[in-house]
Amino acid sequence: MSIKMQLTEKIAPWMTGSGMALGQGLLATACTVPKVGHCAGCGSCIVAVVTLSGWALKKRKEKLQDMNGELLEPFEIRTK
Repeated sequence: MSIKMQLTEKIAPWMTGSGMALGQGLLATACTVPKVGHCAGCGSCIVAVVTLSGWALKKRKEKLQDMNGELLEPFEIRTK
């Protein structure tokens, strides 16, 4: 494996996390709940939940693939 590839593998999680944090920070500036006391419907909270949920599901699938060698949900069984 090349040095460039090793560096990319080490930096990628940090870049992903910082990108999500920056995005959530920028979206949170539009939230009116702390400023006005009621929601204006900007949707920044929904974007935050969807982003973090999608990331968590992706990580969960990767972990299941590493553990099982193939992708199985907890309720699925091998029939082979």
